[in-house]
Amino acid sequence: MPIKRSLSGVLGAMTLALASVLATGPAQAAPSAAAPWTSPAPARTELLPPGAGVHCAPGNFCASVWDPSANRFRVFYFYHCTRYYLSNWNGWGEAKNSQTGGATATLYGSGGNVIRTYPADGNVYAVDWSPVYSLRNC
Repeated sequence: MPIKRSLSGVLGAMTLALASVLATGPAQAAPSAAAPWTSPAPARTELLPPGAGVHCAPGNFCASVWDPSANRFRVFYFYHCTRYYLSNWNGWGEAKNSQTGGATATLYGSGGNVIRTYPADGNVYAVDWSPVYSLRNC
């Protein structure tokens, strides 16, 4: 008799496990990578399709980075003069400094070291955002 109880218990457990798997449906893909963001938040952001380029209004330092959560480039418009800390900025994008008064934008690495500066010349620059941890737009 103990063998029947063990066998029925095993069958019952297997039935419950199978019902649980069927109730949850097929396995879900891993969630996509997190969207890039900054602290503090910039004046505004927008999503652009690949190849659209950065259009940066006077007074802004603009930066684009790939947003895997939206499958588009996200452009950040930095207007207020401060240090911005970057999260989830990976890969290549663009930077354009359209600030007035000759304000230079500076990118910093993990140890606070200067990686690159951008003059307020209105040119568009290719940027590898992966080593950049923060920026100061002025």
